[in-house]
Amino acid sequence: MGVREKWEKKFMKSLSGKEKKAFRLWLDFSKNKISEQEFKTQMDMNVMPRILGKMNAVRLDTLEQEIDELNKRVTTLERKNSSKRS
Repeated sequence: MGVREKWEKKFMKSLSGKEKKAFRLWLDFSKNKISEQEFKTQMDMNVMPRILGKMNAVRLDTLEQEIDELNKRVTTLERKNSSKRS
């Protein structure tokens, strides 16, 4: 699973009903499934600010976890390479 998929899955778990609906709408818009006009018409502007705040927090957390996992993999590979040289 890619970083975007992990982020979307984790983010959806953190949302309430109205927030999930708004996020799905945002996803459709970001993937060009709906027009900007349709997005603006259907979006609840009272919900959007909350979503944006949560979105940034979850995205940052997901990226930090991905970096940690990559660092662990690099360390493991470095250990394997150094043991082969010895």
